[in-house]
Amino acid sequence: MHVAVRADLVTRVADALARRQMIDDRPARDVEARFQLETIEHSQDPVHAHAGAEAAFFEIAEAALGFLRLAEQEPGFRVDVERERSGGLIALRPPVRHGREVILVRTSRQPGRHRTGGGMKLSRREFVTSGTTAMTAAAVGLRPARALAQTPKKGGTLRVGFYIEAATMDPHLSGSKVDRQVYHNIYEPLVTLDTKLGIRPGLAESWSQPDPKTLVFKLRRGVKFHDGTDFTAEAAKFNFDRMKTEPKSIRKGEVANIESVDVVDPFTIKINLKKPDASLLATLTDRAGMMVSPKVVQERGVELGRNAKGAGTGPFEFVEWVKDDHLLIKRHDNYWDKQGGPYLDRVRYRPIPDDTVKLQSLQGGEIDVIDYVQPRDVAAVKADRNLVVVDVPSLADFAYQLNFGRPPFNVKALRQAVAYAIDLEQIVKGVWLNVGFAANGPIPPTSWAYDKSIPFIRRDLAKAKAKLAEGGKPGGFEFTMTTNNIPLSVQEAEVIQAQLREAGITMKIKLVDASTLISDGNAKNFEMISFQWSGRPDPDGNVYQFFRTTPGTSFNWSGISNLQLDALLDRSREVSAEAERKKIFADVTKILQDELPMIFIVHPIEPKAFSQRVQGYDPIPDGMMRFKDVWLK
Repeated sequence: MHVAVRADLVTRVADALARRQMIDDRPARDVEARFQLETIEHSQDPVHAHAGAEAAFFEIAEAALGFLRLAEQEPGFRVDVERERSGGLIALRPPVRHGREVILVRTSRQPGRHRTGGGMKLSRREFVTSGTTAMTAAAVGLRPARALAQTPKKGGTLRVGFYIEAATMDPHLSGSKVDRQVYHNIYEPLVTLDTKLGIRPGLAESWSQPDPKTLVFKLRRGVKFHDGTDFTAEAAKFNFDRMKTEPKSIRKGEVANIESVDVVDPFTIKINLKKPDASLLATLTDRAGMMVSPKVVQERGVELGRNAKGAGTGPFEFVEWVKDDHLLIKRHDNYWDKQGGPYLDRVRYRPIPDDTVKLQSLQGGEIDVIDYVQPRDVAAVKADRNLVVVDVPSLADFAYQLNFGRPPFNVKALRQAVAYAIDLEQIVKGVWLNVGFAANGPIPPTSWAYDKSIPFIRRDLAKAKAKLAEGGKPGGFEFTMTTNNIPLSVQEAEVIQAQLREAGITMKIKLVDASTLISDGNAKNFEMISFQWSGRPDPDGNVYQFFRTTPGTSFNWSGISNLQLDALLDRSREVSAEAERKKIFADVTKILQDELPMIFIVHPIEPKAFSQRVQGYDPIPDGMMRFKDVWLK
């Protein structure tokens, strides 16, 4: 039997797999592809000859085409793994090249000696028998075989379980990650992200930069807010002015470099900057770029935070929010973008703080999606044939800030002693169960600015004790770590506590809820405090606001003030060339490893789990769940 896969299908598979590219300096783990092709008689369409055959193709693709990057770089790259004499043959030649080739997946009808338990196994070592270098492991969305085998259909309610209640429906006043999960379905920014974190048109169909301090946006015509009012240049200006002047605006810092916004014509705005800022476009892909109906803001005021009816332009519109029970949005039938969805009738968000209850709700069919699978549950959930897990590479940075303004961490050598006493590899393996990567700094491996040549700080007890002596504490010292009272954070804190004890350092653990953690950080009421940042598409979003000298309240909880660091951070905004900016961020990382305002721990992966009926989810590595093209079977 032959299963021929058309080039157009290959294109879609290749794109989905390529978007999973993770970290190019880590060897791909050994993988297996189990498949069993059934004999199909009188088939007229080889692509859709049989669901099992097509599924088998994707099983093989997941194992084999995870090694995709080298194929993109070297057009002549070939892989042949042949087992024809023993009863089966898999041939991928050449690997996917933007859909210009056809992949053949073939097997004989006779079982061979390589079959075990009804399926043939293909390990990574077998796959690379051609002698080529193994490439990066890839991440993929919902299994393409299922999504591509059927035509998307409208209807149904998607039930989503989140770890916490939303805080506000006003994107200009929001400081919560879970709010953003909802916003990206209701509101739209001027520019948006593709699955490789490239910046693409959103409500602005194009933009230009006449000079380093000017951005001109051409806005889409024919876009209406859900209340029926037009999205125009005046509406865009209203939003920027509100973000800058609203007393409670949390976006003030993100738009602080905007001097003014001019309306050039009904569908053109000009943003005038105080100084050049290469990070601004990426900033506008999120809440700082989201447009809210001026009419709703003016009529509803603070009530917008609880009632966002009519406020957005996105594929879904707000219906209701019943506190501690659910938040409901529905399909916007007059959505301006006619390509693809929205297909779902409704999306119902339900806060489920207990991770065990949330997972049980998914397994029991009460919900269809959970936003995050705890590391301890990942293996079991992946083994559940009724669920699909999508490992989404994130931009997140989980670390601990050290307070420069009070003992003991006003002494650099003592900060370094703690860093050398912590074993990141043990934490990533033992606490995170490898659902993440040891961090060398604030910039994650998903970013174009990540520098793999900079090693993370490895445990060295001899160096830790030498730094204790240098800092005037040869016998060790005592301090308190403030951290979240959630199980994973507690476990990580206890592991660090034990590691530091071996160096003679005593760490007490203070457990607080999320709001107290933030208020303690803002007030600098801590010695060492956990800091979990969801990340931003431009590396500036992971560094500037945390390490630039900033008076008053800011995310620079450590209080670091370093002239060399300030100059580099300012320079990173002034230049636009990625190569130059990457070098700057590498220099920033090296200073941070020396000064240690933060001890960087892990860049987590964000596993999300779905019931089998959910189709069409295509992850973007910012961790936000966009449901425009999702549908239910």
